[in-house]
Amino acid sequence: MNLDKAAWKVVSPPPVLPIPTADALLAGWRGASRVVLVEALEGGLMNWNYKIRLSGSPEQFVLRFYDRDPSACAREARILSLVRGDVPVPQVMFGAADGAAGFPPFCVLEFIEGISLRELRRNGDAGDVAAASYDAGRLLPLLARHQFNRSGMLSPECAVTDGPFAGAGVVDVIEHFVATPLFQQRVDASLAARLLAFARRNEDGFGKRAEGATLVHGDFNSPNILVRADHGTWRVAAILDWEFAFAGSMLCDVGNMLRYERPGHPRYEPPFSRAGMKRPVCTPPLRIASRTAARSSRRR
Repeated sequence: MNLDKAAWKVVSPPPVLPIPTADALLAGWRGASRVVLVEALEGGLMNWNYKIRLSGSPEQFVLRFYDRDPSACAREARILSLVRGDVPVPQVMFGAADGAAGFPPFCVLEFIEGISLRELRRNGDAGDVAAASYDAGRLLPLLARHQFNRSGMLSPECAVTDGPFAGAGVVDVIEHFVATPLFQQRVDASLAARLLAFARRNEDGFGKRAEGATLVHGDFNSPNILVRADHGTWRVAAILDWEFAFAGSMLCDVGNMLRYERPGHPRYEPPFSRAGMKRPVCTPPLRIASRTAARSSRRR
């Protein structure tokens, strides 16, 4: 069985991006420096990601184009700025939320060295994977610091919209997907009935419809968790790809992370869950919807 999205296909591979083209697109950010390196990055299923370097410095950056959902550029930049003090994420150096020269919206992000947790699991030893999984489980509850007055999808300004799942609880989401043809094609009726019964029986533990809406990454899993060794211990270097973030229950991220776990074949368990059970000490919650949109910072 292919796991951790190993068999998922890239939606739109990044096209060749000539250095002069990148240089012109970034003229408002690079100052007197010039773009001297453009290299397409592998691993992403959506959007176009390139590693770039400017003249006069060995520092590298990521140039990220949002070809799937143009509104995701402003939303992701906003979220990265919001969570930067809570979890490790790339810094936003520059952004063009409206795109330029016929290109979709894009931003320039800090380049962070590391490998994905998926790659570590494939090639590292069990102790290293356990340490990195524990750190991921430690960080995830910190997103609960960012709270909303209801659940739902987020606008580019990170306000909850009136679209799909507005005000929905965990059980509402489960009921929605259980009723879809694709779910019914993949899951037999007996298992679906057991799933619904379990969800409804534990609804109070999941949080009520209008309660407990916090920031959810939306794609929290090993390909999007960058890790590296820190003084001999593997830790999370950055959590990437926030374009699917929404307001809801942290359990959605837990489920995403553990979706490929199988009895008798542990991958990130139990270290991931053990770390998440330790309640973090946080400052008072932030009410994201009441804040004004942050501007993308320029390169210092």
